[in-house]
Amino acid sequence: MTLFQIAINNLRRRKSKMVFVVLGLAIGIATIVSVFNVVESMREQMTRQMADFGANIVITPDTGELAFSYGGITIPPTLFDVEQLTMVDVDKINELPARQMVRAVAPKLLGVASSGARHVIISGSDLQSEFAIKPWLRLQQSGEMGEASPSPKDMDYEKLNLAREDISAVSLTDGEVLLGATIAEELGVMPGDTLEIAGMEFQVFAVLAENASTEDNQVMMNLAVSQRILQRPGEVTVIELSADYSLGSEDALLDQLNGALPHAEVISLRQAALGRDEMVTRLTRFGASVSILVLFVGMLTVAITMSGAVRERTREIGIFRAIGFRKSHVATIILIEGAVVSLLGGAVGYVAGLAAARGAGPFLSGMEIAVPWSTGLFLAAMLLAVIIGVLASLYPARQASRLDPAEALRFM
Repeated sequence: MTLFQIAINNLRRRKSKMVFVVLGLAIGIATIVSVFNVVESMREQMTRQMADFGANIVITPDTGELAFSYGGITIPPTLFDVEQLTMVDVDKINELPARQMVRAVAPKLLGVASSGARHVIISGSDLQSEFAIKPWLRLQQSGEMGEASPSPKDMDYEKLNLAREDISAVSLTDGEVLLGATIAEELGVMPGDTLEIAGMEFQVFAVLAENASTEDNQVMMNLAVSQRILQRPGEVTVIELSADYSLGSEDALLDQLNGALPHAEVISLRQAALGRDEMVTRLTRFGASVSILVLFVGMLTVAITMSGAVRERTREIGIFRAIGFRKSHVATIILIEGAVVSLLGGAVGYVAGLAAARGAGPFLSGMEIAVPWSTGLFLAAMLLAVIIGVLASLYPARQASRLDPAEALRFM
């Protein structure tokens, strides 16, 4: 019988203690795996969101909010003095002293209009500016209808080609519209077809390649035409800016925007991302601290349980020594038991941590995150579990190897 077989038989005879040790290690590994998965998924999702949006400054109408409290119960806030963005605000942006930092200004008006028996979302904008800010937008080529295009989630933000589509070709007349891939399929129209919207006929200029974004469900047209259809002359819903901060200070540009548009809310997506990144960093530190504490407790659990097992097996170890087992043989048996238990604890801990991250991750992060299986992280968790288990088994192994066989046999 080999030393490995002896160790496995010992574990089989002491199933309850083995389960106890496995759970101790599994909790520690699960804590680390869940925290790591949630944090990394949050970082990846935030990177994707920034890449998906394209603009780095968003300007929206400012709305006042007034909350009421009765007997400690707060009633949801009521809006008042709802402001509107207009083309005058776009002109103010173009007159800013820091205008050279702004690469593109894309005012947009969003609304719902009827198209036959159904309603569609129309988006009026300066389409060339829209394509400049969102470089993943491109037109479907002939024969591309129905084929899925790469999702922005699969794009590397650092590798985006800002000249993906020739924006000079995206020039629509007032009688033309550009359709997203999804809405074009639902309406059953193709480039060159005629589409009726709000009692007006438009020719489909082109269809966008599918990109898994909001544009897939929109009917895009010139801003002035959308203002007529929605009966909102001169108004815009949102203004998106693409700024180059290498040409000046971000704070200076934001201050000028706030000064020129006191009735609007200026949101820097870069600063928002930095704030969320700081939150992720704090979560990482907290999770690391908790994980270290839990792992330390798991190591103590292994050490105490294995030491107790050595004391219980005094007679057995004495017999091993009496029939010729060396000290190294006895120590190896204990270390093998610790390694086997650690492997089980690591596997259980990884699966439990992955399940916890998938279940609690969206709640903790406040966003929809995907937590995939990671072979690298699984192997790292297994290695960490084995290291902890073996280290925790060193003292019990030394204790067993130093046991005097004569003293052990005295208990027979």
